[in-house]
This record gives sequence, structure tokens and C-alpha cells, in this order.
Amino acid sequence: MLRFLRNVLILLAGAFVVLYFAVFVLLLVYQRQLLFAGNTTVIAPPSASSIYRAVTIKEDDGARLTVWKAPPARQGLPTFVIFYGNASSLTDFAETGEHLHAHGYGVVLAAYRGYSGNRGSPSEDGLMADARAILSGVPKPVVLWGHSLGSGVAARMASESRAEALILESPYTSIPDVGARRFPIYPVRWFMRDRFDTLSLLPKIKVPVLIFHGTRDWIVPYDMGVTLAKRFGKQAMFIPIVGAAHEPHRSDLVPFVTRWLQRKGLAPR
Repeated sequence: MLRFLRNVLILLAGAFVVLYFAVFVLLLVYQRQLLFAGNTTVIAPPSASSIYRAVTIKEDDGARLTVWKAPPARQGLPTFVIFYGNASSLTDFAETGEHLHAHGYGVVLAAYRGYSGNRGSPSEDGLMADARAILSGVPKPVVLWGHSLGSGVAARMASESRAEALILESPYTSIPDVGARRFPIYPVRWFMRDRFDTLSLLPKIKVPVLIFHGTRDWIVPYDMGVTLAKRFGKQAMFIPIVGAAHEPHRSDLVPFVTRWLQRKGLAPR
């Protein structure tokens, strides 16, 4: 009987080892497919009655992006440049942008290579190149808004002094930190190729920061937003969205945003 139990335990241990390494190989090989779970659906152009107009941006490396733009009510007013999350698309913030535009702000709904019908394969370097190309055509003042994966893109652009204010929605400290929470038995910090290390950028970000995070966010842990806010200190305003999950945006957040910008002197008058 003891020999039988020992053999069963050996078989179970062997099966666990095989399964462990099989999942490890999958995570290693398909990490970008998991991270950049892009919405590749081709987005129809905005209607004639829309506030937006589709604009194609050509990059130095040959990438071509289609973004949607709506100008501010008058020259000199801030323009929001909005970067969406890893499973989203160009139009996910369209309604939010309409509400911001109604207050007089300009809006640019950004996009990435490999997303929203754009060709190419996404990577951290690729997304940053996309963001720089988009921002090169946006007159200042600029307010950056990044949701989830896009929060890392927006933070990097702010660290490069490309904006006058930064909004982080459901932000992470870094992508390896998120991965380590989701796969605690694997050394994800060791093998992840795309880091999006927002926490390390904080000393280089000199603009006002507004952070939103849902208290029931099961994708990017709520405490990561808290950690970022604490590290920013008085530079940041943190607003917990009680009961919200990973996507508390849409028009619900616009009143908070407009009041915050008024206090920072970036609101239309």
C-alpha cells in the first residue's frame, strides 16, 4: 500500500512538473499575444455628423496609424490625447471625448500598430513610437489620458515633457508587477520583454497628475494606483472609484476631470 501511494505521489509530482514547464513555455513564447490582446477590427470612419475626423499618421519606420481628432473650441485651449487599454480599440473613448469636447477641449483618440485595423505588431517600443508620432502633430497645451496599458504610454510621454497634465486610469506600477500577481509561481519579472515600468518614471514626471482606480479592479490591482499616488505625493490627486472594476471611464469621470483642470488653470474660460 505504501509503495502504491509513493508511486501515485511520484506520478502526480511528475505531472505537475510537466504542466508547470508547459505553461512556462507558453508564457515565454506567447507573452506578447497575452499582453497585446489587441482589437484588430477595422474601425469605420466617423460619420459626417461626428465631432471627429479620421487622420492618417505616417511614421519614420513605415507604420501608418489612423486616429480620430476633434479640434478645441479655439486656439490655445488644451487638447486631450487618450491612449486606450490592451484589449480596447480606437472608439472606446469616443463618448468620453464627446463630453470633453462639449466643454471646449480638443480631443485626439490615439491608436496603436496592430490595433483598430492598423498594420504592424505591437511592442513597448512600437507603442511609444506611435505615441510620439501622434503627439508631434498636436499643439500644446496637451492633457494625456491613459487607461490600463495606455497609462504606461501616457506616463512615458509625460516623462518626456510632452504634456501639461497627466491622467492615469486603472494604472499599474509595471507590467511585470501585474504579471507576477497573476502568475505568482513563475519568474515573470525575469522573462518579460515589455516592461512599461511606470513607477520608475515618476521622478521625471513634473506635471500635475490625476489618478482614478476602481476599488474592485481584478485586472490591475487597486493598490497599484494607491502606490503610484503615494509616490507622487502632493503632485497627484487620487480618486478611488468605489465598487468599480477595471473600466470606470466613460462620461462618469469627466466632471472630476474638468474640475481638476480648472484648479490647475487648464480649463477653458
